[in-house]
Formats: sequence, structure tokens, C-alpha cells
Amino acid sequence: ALQGTLYSADKPVPGVLLLHQCDANRQNYDHLATMLNAAAYSVLTFDFRGFGGKPSPGAESLTAQQQKSMASDMDTALSFLKSQSNVNPRALGVVAASCAVNEAVHAAQRYPEIKTLVLLSGGTDAEGEAYIKNSPNVSILGVASDEDRDAAAAIKKLVELSPGSYSQLEMLSNAGHAAAMFAKQPDLEADIVVWFRTNLSVGGYGLPPAIR
Repeated sequence: ALQGTLYSADKPVPGVLLLHQCDANRQNYDHLATMLNAAAYSVLTFDFRGFGGKPSPGAESLTAQQQKSMASDMDTALSFLKSQSNVNPRALGVVAASCAVNEAVHAAQRYPEIKTLVLLSGGTDAEGEAYIKNSPNVSILGVASDEDRDAAAAIKKLVELSPGSYSQLEMLSNAGHAAAMFAKQPDLEADIVVWFRTNLSVGGYGLPPAIR
């Protein structure tokens, strides 16, 4: 059984799934989830298998089996989020950090109801890059810190590959890696909320008629 926290809205609204990095757990997103919920989204955070309470040492130690289980956990979490009566199952967004960036990109590939991605300090594989390159309707906010060189390069590449007219790169300085950037850059969480209000409107404005 996966452990998670659901922040519910009081009516059917877009749902946002928050994916933690591999040296942390869902508690990294407590404040951001509360902010998104206050902005009228239903939000789900959860711990990937093996990461709750006692985090894994890092993305570099992930085995093929762990990567497979992360994808399965993503499917389970998305299914749960979409099943909620206060979630519009055709309007979803995902925030992902570090090792979870690849999982988020592939989830968007599997689920066309994912309309926007916020990607923090991570990259994806060749298949994920090909998907992004051919997905003009998926807007991407990519965020990294310039001294975190590999992550910054990966995020920059993803945003450059995106043909979406609203995709955006936010490059910070001396802010650390992934969710650690929230502490160094207090405005970042607010920027993410504004991003969702613009790219996954709770009122349906700006969304295709099929998902209003």
C-alpha cells in the first residue's frame, strides 16, 4: 500500500500530482500542496515504494526494478486522483523533482489528460525527449539552479525541446537541487502556483472544450 496525502477541493477542479525526489519523501511538498489547494486545486502527494520515512540514498542507486515500481506507483496514484469526485479527470498537472522528472514525462506520454508539467532539476531519456519534442499541447515549466550543472543542462534541454508556446525556463542561482530550492528561493512555490493558474485553469478558461 502506498502512503499519500490528499488535499481536497470542495468541487470538481483540476488535479495536481506531486512527485518527490529520490533522496526525500512527500513531506517536501507539504507547503506547496497547501498553497495549490488554497488556489483551488485538488492535490495528491505520495511516497514512492521504499522512500517513505527513510529516503533512498539517491537517484544514482536506483535499480531497474525500482524504476519499474516507480512507474507502477505513478499509475496507481494517478488512478486514485482521477477517481476523486472533486477532481476533473480530464485536467491534470504534475510537479516532479530530480529522479521523478523522467517518470513524470513518461506519465504524460501515457495519459493525455496531463496538460502541464513542472519539472525541477532533472532530465528524461531519449524516448521522453522524443515525446516532449512532439507534444505542443503540453506546457512545461522547467526550474533548476545554475551551479547544479548537470540538472540545469537537463532542464534547459527539455524546455528547448518543447514546442509549446507557453513552455518556460526558470534558472536560479545558488539555490540547490530540486525541492531544496524552495528554501533558498521562497518565491518559487508561488511561481509554481501562478504557473498552474495560467496553464491549468480552475475555471476552464484557456482549456480545450473537451476538458472544461
